[in-house]
Amino acid sequence: MNASIRLLSAGVLGLALAASATLVQAQDWRKKVPVVGFSSVSAENQAATQARFKELADLFKQKVGAEMRIYTATDYSGTVQALTSGQIHMGQMGASAYSAAWIDSSGGVEPLVANRELDGALGYHSILIVKSDSPYRKLEDLKGKTLAWADPNSTSGYLIPLVSLRGAGIEPDKFFGKTLFSGGHEQSVLGVIGGQFDSGFTWSSKGHNAGQIRAMVDRGVLKMDQFRVIWESPLIPNPLVVVRKDMPEDMKRDLRAFWTDLAKTHPLVAEAAARGKTSGFVPVTHEMYKPVLDAAIEVRKTRKR
Repeated sequence: MNASIRLLSAGVLGLALAASATLVQAQDWRKKVPVVGFSSVSAENQAATQARFKELADLFKQKVGAEMRIYTATDYSGTVQALTSGQIHMGQMGASAYSAAWIDSSGGVEPLVANRELDGALGYHSILIVKSDSPYRKLEDLKGKTLAWADPNSTSGYLIPLVSLRGAGIEPDKFFGKTLFSGGHEQSVLGVIGGQFDSGFTWSSKGHNAGQIRAMVDRGVLKMDQFRVIWESPLIPNPLVVVRKDMPEDMKRDLRAFWTDLAKTHPLVAEAAARGKTSGFVPVTHEMYKPVLDAAIEVRKTRKR
């Protein structure tokens, strides 16, 4: 073997060793975290949540090389507490739940990705629905009637409509005959359709392409002609996937890559995770959710007063 060949062989060996070292380094977080805990806020019942994310978990193991374990909670605070206490690594939640997690952890969580609508929008609306055969046509018609909030940590089911109503000079506890928390969006919608509540807040995107309405229609538990929308909020930043800030940076990078590649390679799995049609998941920042965080802080101050 002449000198040039020896040098070439040494160079190839060096590149191989460098590539191997890079691979080992990239896999380090998987050795420390072989199981990634993931939970989504309870927009639907626990069985439906498990079924919705089963294919996502299977794909995650194939693509990322770590197991994704799906955790369910009975309410929004369960997912928030699991994330802030380190019981799970990722949580899918709305802007209000993210705000609660950020406040409770003193900034110990951060946004990873959010769903982008088919038209490129990164937002949705809180909507107030009534039964389609009810006499209620506008918000004023509900004076003295019953209203269902979804959950205290719900963006569209509580925080944004509460702030919006107060901004319009309406104090919900005085305007409505009765207000109560149903326990979640699905419970609110079913309660309205079943006649338990005169009205209820939930969430939906433009044309009901994504959101609670779309998820329930797709599952066959709701028909579009069963309800009527009588109020709609301004655009709210889309629900997001949140991670703990103290996780390894290479782990965050790999998790982000998994989500952003999802719609390109497995569009049906992406739609299931987004609860409707989607053009994909994209990286998002804390600044995008700052207005909702500010509203959440103000509501907490009001409660204390």
